[in-house]
Order: sequence, then structure tokens, then C-alpha cells
Amino acid sequence: MLILAFSAMTASASDLPKGQWKLTGYNFRQKIAFPIDKMNVTLNIEDGRLGGRSGCNVYGGDLSFEEEKLKIGGLISTMMACDEMVMQFERTYTQTLQNATDFTLSGDELVLTDPKTASFLKFEKVTVPPFRCGTKPPTK
Repeated sequence: MLILAFSAMTASASDLPKGQWKLTGYNFRQKIAFPIDKMNVTLNIEDGRLGGRSGCNVYGGDLSFEEEKLKIGGLISTMMACDEMVMQFERTYTQTLQNATDFTLSGDELVLTDPKTASFLKFEKVTVPPFRCGTKPPTK
């Protein structure tokens, strides 16, 4: 098993994991159990940009290294209203995402960590089959 752990001091922008990811676990400072298995929470990373679904809304932002730290910023989001629990999850998810300065990549698992609060977001890589003209798009 290959494990790559990057604190921002040893990583560069070219080391950032790319691709599509689905949230499979988390640890937030507030100990509330959110039903992430019933929410569609994703992270897509490509060329210094990130985006995805945060449970109810769609978000996007920038991803870089600054002052030897992972920097996620400039987050924007749609503003749909959902169930209060989902909205509370989204606020905490977004805050954890913006405060993450470290990441660990182990196989198909990506963990973004805010070391100040020990909060983390754990994602699993999503493999998307190529779409060919004349075929049905993949269904979930």
C-alpha cells in the first residue's frame, strides 16, 4: 500500500490530488452525526480549482499552496435552502474545507485536515467511465 502524506511544507501545486471525490467520513469539532450516506457530498479538483456538491448546494473555489500551507479559498456557493440539518452540515463542511491546510492521499482515499481543530474530511476517489457517443450515459 502506497501512502503519500503531504504537509504543505513538502508539497507543491503539482502534488495536489486531481479528480472526482465523494465524502465518506468526517470529524468536526461539534459532535453531531450527519447522515452523509443520504447526502450527495462531492469534491472535484482540477488545475488549481475545486468544486462540488455540499449536500444541498453547489460550491466552487481556488486551491493552491501559500506560505507552505494548503490554501482553499474564494469559495462561492449557490444559495438554495434545505432541511436545517443539511444546512448546518454545509456550513461546517465549508468551514472545515476552507481551514484545511494538510492533506493525506492513500490509494483512493483523500483526507483534508484542519490541524488547529483536528477536523477532517475523508473522501473516496470516484471513477467515472468514459462516455461515448451513441451510448447511454452512466446512471447512478
